[in-house]
Amino acid sequence: MTSATVRKNPYIRRNPYIVGRPISEPELFFGRRNKFEFIEDNLQQGVQVILFHGQRRIGKSTVLKQIPNFVGQDEFVFVQFDLQDKSQLSLSRVLYSLGQAIIKQIQLESDPINLPSITELETNPNLFADSFLPKVYKELGYKKLVLLLDEFDVLSSNYYTSELASSKESSSETFFHYLKFLIEQDQRLFIIPFIGRQLDDMPKLLGLFKGAPSQKVGLLSERSATELITEPAKGSLTYESEAIDAILALTSGHPYFTQVLCHALFAQARTEQKWQVTRDDVTRIVDDAIEIGEGGLTWFRDGLPILERVIFSAVAEAQKKAERNPNQVVQDPLSLLEEYGVTITESLTQAREKLLKLGFLGVVEITDQVSSYNGKYYKVEIELVRRWLVQRYPLRREILELEDLDPEAKASYQQAIERNAQGVKPYEQVLKANPNHFSALFEIARIYLEGDVFDKAVQCYQRAYLVDRVRNQDGLVRSHLGYAQHLMEVGEVILTTQQLKQVLTIEPDNQEVYKLYNKLNNPFVVGAPVHPENFVGRKSLIETAFDQIYNRSNLAIWGGPGMGKTSFLELLASPDVWQEYGEEPSQAVMVLFSCESIQPFTASGFWQEVLIELMDKLDSEPDLKSDIETLLDQGKATARGMRQVLGQLGKRNKFLVLLVDDYDAALRENPHYTQADIEVFLSECRSIAYQSREREYLSMIVTSLKRFNELGPSLTPDQSPWYNHYLFVVLRPLTETEVDTLLQGIPITPALRDVIQNMAGGRPALLQIAGSLLFRELRTGKLPDTETFAKEFESQTRHIFQDIWQRCRDVEQGLLILMAWSKLKGSLEQKITVDLSDIDLVFSQQELDLSSLEQQGLIMRNQDLEKPVYLFRSSIMEGLVIHTIQTSDKASLEKWETILLKLINP
Repeated sequence: MTSATVRKNPYIRRNPYIVGRPISEPELFFGRRNKFEFIEDNLQQGVQVILFHGQRRIGKSTVLKQIPNFVGQDEFVFVQFDLQDKSQLSLSRVLYSLGQAIIKQIQLESDPINLPSITELETNPNLFADSFLPKVYKELGYKKLVLLLDEFDVLSSNYYTSELASSKESSSETFFHYLKFLIEQDQRLFIIPFIGRQLDDMPKLLGLFKGAPSQKVGLLSERSATELITEPAKGSLTYESEAIDAILALTSGHPYFTQVLCHALFAQARTEQKWQVTRDDVTRIVDDAIEIGEGGLTWFRDGLPILERVIFSAVAEAQKKAERNPNQVVQDPLSLLEEYGVTITESLTQAREKLLKLGFLGVVEITDQVSSYNGKYYKVEIELVRRWLVQRYPLRREILELEDLDPEAKASYQQAIERNAQGVKPYEQVLKANPNHFSALFEIARIYLEGDVFDKAVQCYQRAYLVDRVRNQDGLVRSHLGYAQHLMEVGEVILTTQQLKQVLTIEPDNQEVYKLYNKLNNPFVVGAPVHPENFVGRKSLIETAFDQIYNRSNLAIWGGPGMGKTSFLELLASPDVWQEYGEEPSQAVMVLFSCESIQPFTASGFWQEVLIELMDKLDSEPDLKSDIETLLDQGKATARGMRQVLGQLGKRNKFLVLLVDDYDAALRENPHYTQADIEVFLSECRSIAYQSREREYLSMIVTSLKRFNELGPSLTPDQSPWYNHYLFVVLRPLTETEVDTLLQGIPITPALRDVIQNMAGGRPALLQIAGSLLFRELRTGKLPDTETFAKEFESQTRHIFQDIWQRCRDVEQGLLILMAWSKLKGSLEQKITVDLSDIDLVFSQQELDLSSLEQQGLIMRNQDLEKPVYLFRSSIMEGLVIHTIQTSDKASLEKWETILLKLINP
């Protein structure tokens, strides 16, 4: 990536809202103080069992992790233990895991403690109570041990399932009784289980722990929710009270959804760089009936110094521009001067304030609630003066007086001209003394062009063209062409096309441009990922990805075919992109691969691929590379082996960024990979990325064609979703601005641009095909007409749309048929007898699936009308649906009729 294509941004603001993991940082935790007081009071009173319950994602795990931060550690030692993946383990294995957690979290020496082995505990579980715990108590001294048990109901659900109740191997039957035995045996042990169900649903559990006090983890209070909204971003993002009310109305104080919503709000504020502004559309009506004499008007201007005269004309011109467009705010005079090629100096700023102080200028304060704009603009205080200035002293002529500001610089310029000075140095000295000596600028641009220093010639002529278009047009065109020739010779195709496009905006019929286009390699990529250097758009999503990586959290990206998922992952694997977004890549080990490359897919094949790819990235760590090779040789490419490697990375102050493409393959059965294998694999992934200690050395980003809730194993009400450690984002079609950026090297007509937008629908892969076709035609010295382009584009993309159609679910295909019905019914009303007279009613009942189609980039919603109207994003997709139905045989028509009947009568 060249310096011309990468811009460092030192002002990156990290998103402080956390999604995808419990919050352990006390400074990011708000509210719930009464919960900790409740715990403190009961612990002090010797209550050994305290129950907490609440719905999933309500923040129980976060409360659990915060207990050591808010409950006094002078008397108690807290050990966190997650039972999520322990339901099928034997009691001995659960006790062994619990013992390991106690040793690690309390940081005890394991040898003196002598934790019994799993085999010993299988033989005699009481060794845990009679041998291990007494040694722990001895090490703790006067302090008492408190076990914080997360996902406690995972065991309890099996306990009340008759099928498993008789299993001696399952901990669900014996663990609760053993816990009761432990607390009855010793007053120094306390347990605080966190349960994701209502306590009334678990009478046997309540029977075991009779009289145990309980607390519900519910919604945050309004005050706490407000703190959660405002405090994390304090100093960066300011919320108006109306915005807080809106968030509270959406989230009702639910901490997880408040985090999600605020996460998205912060990303949006960062993208737009609007940290709090209000809009107010102010229209000023100017009285144009004032008439005064020429003498008075001349006095107004001629008594002012040069700088103030220039500002005066600039303000008048800014008001004139705004007058032509009533919706435009009057531009700041300094900003307008920059558009005319003027370098803004402190003296110009002072001149503006001087005119204001003297009363020549006034300030209008504007607050526009509609446009979210808050600010002020300058105006010529007397309207007649403004009109007179516009007529007699136009700004483009007035700025030339700036050359007279510095008499010495002006004299130096004259001397250089008279002695025919060689080189740019004398003129650069003039420009240094007076940045707005435009004649010196023109000379520097000419010298650079004649010396074939085209990059600097372009830079100088671009500014010179702003000052005087007529005088500098030829020099600017020649500079662009020369620079384009140079860039083409060094292989910079995209930059070359940008230079050529600039020429065509000035001289649309310049034939030299088409000759150069004919020599270029096509910069558009068809059938392969886009190189990070040429990646366009997705800035907010890139920021979100780096937020997740920064927090060592996880991200699931989904989008239909051709949405750019693979290109996005390759972008995240680029060290240059990391630096561009303010991140240091040296500590990250980035591994990128596709699950489709593992044939057939298996869990062991997945871990083996990760370790092999990881090993190739560790040339600077030969010891760790050797350890991975040993694991592979010993057939230990497993989740456990992966955790060992992550731990070793952590010791080396590194972490793994695992970029997994085509994750759908991991969610499909094959002859070597059963449904049970899928569930085990997903549980392993969740355990590593969410529950294990090694998760702080891993960030996992995966892509799929569909949302995870439409893929993979079905969920059960007693367990957390296998995918709830991911933040979910969808790759939507590119915006119009992003489409323009992608095609910026191609000088297309508005009509052709509309055709591309109508047919490609903003889908990146289709836009690459469109760009490739257009570039091919440019080589011939012309652009195709819209009809010819449309036919060629459709022939090259139809297979993509057929793939998209086949991947749609029946209900989605039915909705697409309904959208095309107005054009179908004339030819099908005799074949399909379903009454489709009220399609709008069907759409109103299918909001969820219509939203899915919209997110996939297949349709769009026009909400400007009284009721939503759904349209195809691509005319090709609409044509495909129509053609598919029209050419269907009898059996297929019966299938469509059945689907439509289900939509009408859900």
